[in-house]
Amino acid sequence: MKRFVYILLILLMCMGSLWAQEDGSTCTLGFAFEISNDKSWGYMEPVVVHITPGSPADRAGLKLNDILLSVNGHGTYRQSFQKLRSWFAENDEEVTLAIRNFNHAFREITFSKDCRHPDAISEAQLAPVFAFYSLEDVQERRFLIPVKTRKNEEALFYSYRTFDFAPADEATRELDERINAIFIRALTEKGLTHDPVDPDFIIQTYYSYQSNSLFKPESPTLGSYQPVWRFDTRSHRTVRLPLYDPSEAVRIEDIAFNLEFGYRFFDRKYVAPGEMSLIWEGEVKERLTEHYPLTDYLELNLPLMLFKFPYPGNHSFATFEVKYLKYHYTGIGYDMNDLKSVVSVDPGSPAQLAGILPGDVVTRVQGQPFSHSSSRSLTEGYRRFLSETMPLRDKKTRYTDSNGFRDCMFWDVANYHAVSQAVADHRRYKAAFSYLFGFNQYVDWQTPLTINIDIERNGQPMSFAVTPQVITSSHIHAE
Repeated sequence: MKRFVYILLILLMCMGSLWAQEDGSTCTLGFAFEISNDKSWGYMEPVVVHITPGSPADRAGLKLNDILLSVNGHGTYRQSFQKLRSWFAENDEEVTLAIRNFNHAFREITFSKDCRHPDAISEAQLAPVFAFYSLEDVQERRFLIPVKTRKNEEALFYSYRTFDFAPADEATRELDERINAIFIRALTEKGLTHDPVDPDFIIQTYYSYQSNSLFKPESPTLGSYQPVWRFDTRSHRTVRLPLYDPSEAVRIEDIAFNLEFGYRFFDRKYVAPGEMSLIWEGEVKERLTEHYPLTDYLELNLPLMLFKFPYPGNHSFATFEVKYLKYHYTGIGYDMNDLKSVVSVDPGSPAQLAGILPGDVVTRVQGQPFSHSSSRSLTEGYRRFLSETMPLRDKKTRYTDSNGFRDCMFWDVANYHAVSQAVADHRRYKAAFSYLFGFNQYVDWQTPLTINIDIERNGQPMSFAVTPQVITSSHIHAE
């Protein structure tokens, strides 16, 4: 499994270009882009397709699908990737971008590049490596939703700012209003505004929910299929759903219900002013293992489907990549060749404010010995921890992560205290980086507000109480 490769092989790459500075540090942008071929969204301009969680770009407010109109004052239209890269490299420390999205026709943002010592590994990089201490807080998932997308190539989606809904049928008004509320929540988060008076486009929905007359509750293959997990944007948790995987063949007698849902966006201003022109349609057909109310399905799945708008990628189905990260941030950069050594401390970070300096040698964190000159013993202890604490996990939560590991499971709530006792057994498990998840009772039963870090500086022992920031980052990319 990839996580068990020695920590020296942990990815130091951030998506985006990498530059070396005169002082030996390396800098990344903290995001990646592609040049769009979509005539409706950023045609022949760079569009953001990945953002590194917690990076300066992320903190500055850069969003997925943002169109980059200029880089350091240079217009991006019809420029090559190589030319764009040269503009990003003009300034060693920062970059200025002009962006376009649903919120802004033109907005400039300036942020620092993410520059670090070449041997430093950050806590944001360490947290996914030690995710099995807290799979609830570090998740990388891929999943499919069988939504088909059709769009009008004549529509320029960045022109739209407001929306409303087609009149509801009196017989289905209550259901339609609940569905409309989901659209309002999801589209408002994209920067659009609900405007019943003068909307730019109108939303129309259609749906069907039918029981399968051929369903056999006594079928010998019922229950033998792969579980389906999808990300809930409300709770930031991945949850198991009573659906069949859209890529898996299913016997007809094992399908309890068939669900269909579709939505259409009609332009009323730009494509053919005064007329209702179809500009976008999404349609999904799902097979259900048991009764799953339509509104419950849409509360979770409709916001995901709307991630396809306005930059749809594949039109035949939707592949989602979720990166959810929650961890304790102190700002320490550890030496990947000698993990107990501090090679960098982020400016203004909790560790710097507490007084920790580059060159300090960490001896203990939260009472845990921290004498790791190499990753071997740490990796072996972590491997032992996973093996010996597996009975403390909830088998009903089993899932396969984005690396293909099939035995990912959340902790059993009834075993939280036992888990925290296991993590504290430093003689066996060397749980040096468990402090990254110390806000959880299954890591530290006391749920501390500060982290005690003991160091040696020029041979002198020192102790610091660091008040960490709890960093939470959630990114969903749909193709």
